[in-house]
Amino acid sequence: MSKTLKGSCLCGRVEYEVRDPEVMAVCHCSRCQRWTGSSLSGVVVDPGNFEITKGQDFVKRYESEGFAPRHFCSNCGSSLYDDLGAKYFVAAGLMRELDLEPSFHLQVAYKAGWEQIGDSAPQYAENAP
Repeated sequence: MSKTLKGSCLCGRVEYEVRDPEVMAVCHCSRCQRWTGSSLSGVVVDPGNFEITKGQDFVKRYESEGFAPRHFCSNCGSSLYDDLGAKYFVAAGLMRELDLEPSFHLQVAYKAGWEQIGDSAPQYAENAP
């Protein structure tokens, strides 16, 4: 049976569905820190299993050379998802019914000095294998 998660941005203008989430991971890179103010917990999903169901006109894209494009709500600024090409990394904090736990932490070598990782999920200095 497939699982569907629903999410929405802070202002509620953008809503989306994630079908068949693969895993949840936590990225500690400096870009995610700047994007969210901390590490970014995200659900990994196939792009075909992600759909904006409301507010497509509010979804904007930010690109910087050499990095995955990031999508956000242009009204409230909520981080929505990163387009990693073969997968999307969808902001976990926007899905209120999410019941996954982190499967791994990546980019741990770059985590903020004050951040403490408090679970037993595997940690990778750079990217997960």
